[in-house]
Amino acid sequence: MPPLRILYIIDGLGSGGAQRQLVTLIRAADREIIAPEVAYYRDRTHFVPELIAEGVPVHPLVAGGGRDPRTLARIARLIRENDYDLIHTYLARPGILARLATFAGGPPVVLSERSVSLGRTAWVRITENLMAGRAAGMIVNAEAIREHVEDAAPAWRGRITLVPNGVDVEEPTGAELEGAAQFRRENLRDENGLLFVTVARLADAKDPHMLLDALAALPDELRQRLSIVWVGSCRDAAFGESVKRRAAKLGLGETIRFLDPVRDVRPLYLAADAALLTSAWEGFPNAVLEALSLGRPVIATGVGDVRALVKHGETGLLAEPGDPALFAGRMEAFAGMDEDARAAMGARGRALVQAEYSSDALFERTLAVYRRVLAARAA
Repeated sequence: MPPLRILYIIDGLGSGGAQRQLVTLIRAADREIIAPEVAYYRDRTHFVPELIAEGVPVHPLVAGGGRDPRTLARIARLIRENDYDLIHTYLARPGILARLATFAGGPPVVLSERSVSLGRTAWVRITENLMAGRAAGMIVNAEAIREHVEDAAPAWRGRITLVPNGVDVEEPTGAELEGAAQFRRENLRDENGLLFVTVARLADAKDPHMLLDALAALPDELRQRLSIVWVGSCRDAAFGESVKRRAAKLGLGETIRFLDPVRDVRPLYLAADAALLTSAWEGFPNAVLEALSLGRPVIATGVGDVRALVKHGETGLLAEPGDPALFAGRMEAFAGMDEDARAAMGARGRALVQAEYSSDALFERTLAVYRRVLAARAA
């Protein structure tokens, strides 16, 4: 049989977690089973070169955003002119647009919801309840998101499949190790100190202020040994500036640096002694998965499905969200561990990811959803 033609629709191909998971899924896909194509409508192209390198047809439908009628028209035309077997959307608005574009007929639509945006307004909740029947199924990457969707849109109860994120578990290349060594040289201010890395958007939900408070609570001697690098985009410039000003006001200007996102985060994790996550809310964070896959322990707030990955004392250390004193204590405890204990913690994390959360597992679990949807359509 020819491979299934699947059109993936996402708002943009920027550096976010949903985009990274889409690319990970496509890279892991067996091309004898599926033939993927990707359409996007916002002018964010971080992952476009990677998709093109994979030989994936990419359709830039850039107009005025998800509310622009031209966007819906372009999606509908793309679907009408191609014989797709299935459409898989990522994020809420692409899911709405795909269902509208196939209202008069077309391939089945599978949604991927990765946030708690469905409960944001009454209008969104009403719309999703009315349109739930227009989709063949929904995939979520965290139990917390499943609970939220079913609470916000009861029409989805019993129709949601949990497919955790996946990541490529590969040995570092020589170029990655060289990049890691350079990153460490550039960012580690004390050669006998520790380098911690956070890879996340600089946004309120990631709670960078909690990290600043935790750093300020550390003993001076330890803080001087630490180098923290926060790498990620910032969509709210005013918020980003407020975080940087506060870091300077707390005297943390030499302790923490804020850098723009990079295409390949693997050298950053390889350079670090541990990864940090201070989020107030998460689903199933890529950042934790990626750090563990490279044998790096994670110090994190126990939100969303983080506890499935960061097992306290085994693969990392956990704190409660909004508790900077406890988070500071976790950093201090990690700094007090010997190198063998840190390495063992990292090895356990890598083994967990290899066993449960590889990119191959992501593809197989997603493919099972596709097959179930197509079988139901054929019945």
